[in-house]
Amino acid sequence: MKHFMLALNFLILSSCAPFMDSPFSDQLLRPERNLNEAHKNSMRDIEGDGRIRIAVYADPHQHYKDLDMVFYDINQNSHIDFTVGLGDFTNSGYNLEYDQFLTAYDSLRGSKFMVLGNHDAIGAGADLFRKAFGNENFYFESTSHRFIFFNGNNWETPNYFDPSWLRQTVDDSDKPIIIFCHEQLLDKERYKDEVADIFESIVSNSKVQLALNGHNHIFKMVESDGTPLLQVGRTQGRHWVLLEIQGTQLCIHRMDTKEQECRTLKSYP
Repeated sequence: MKHFMLALNFLILSSCAPFMDSPFSDQLLRPERNLNEAHKNSMRDIEGDGRIRIAVYADPHQHYKDLDMVFYDINQNSHIDFTVGLGDFTNSGYNLEYDQFLTAYDSLRGSKFMVLGNHDAIGAGADLFRKAFGNENFYFESTSHRFIFFNGNNWETPNYFDPSWLRQTVDDSDKPIIIFCHEQLLDKERYKDEVADIFESIVSNSKVQLALNGHNHIFKMVESDGTPLLQVGRTQGRHWVLLEIQGTQLCIHRMDTKEQECRTLKSYP
């Protein structure tokens, strides 16, 4: 049944959307390249008013009208320092899906970054991501924090999956850290043995203040070793979250329900 639905989805998409060469190729019609890299250099002084404000959304695949409304909502807020998409903006990693998303993404104003999701990494998807957004593992720093973006797709992109890079990038920092990944780092079904040990040590690291993920489609907050693990739900119903960080104070605004939760983060150093 799953394969039938994927095939049906492909037929629907390919019948109404243009594509380059073949929908399975790593060729894009959209001209955008290295989009993540393009915004990194503007992040140094985002704490000008003493706060960091981050808009976060996840898993817009199958909810594209909701995604348009989320982008509209984000664009109305002039105080957001940057926006992060936590991946799964396609169903099957086809180039026509990448082109469709890039068209919508172009409407989102301000500095913005994207994480590779497991659906986005199917087939040529990882290569398409690298063309459009750049390296799937990267980080940047503001005056107060290091923000790390990590490819957690061990099954879909084994050649690009690099837990050692994440551990080294955490260890090398002399600032508090926030991590963005599509999958939760403590996912027991996905990560085993040495990899699980590495991720557990990262989450418990005194520098890591917060780790965010999508993937499971529901909003959820848990905590491990004093580190909040925030799971952002899919965009269905106009769901996205606004994070406000001031010192060690984190406030999470769920924008679809207008609920708010605040907590104190670990202090480092």
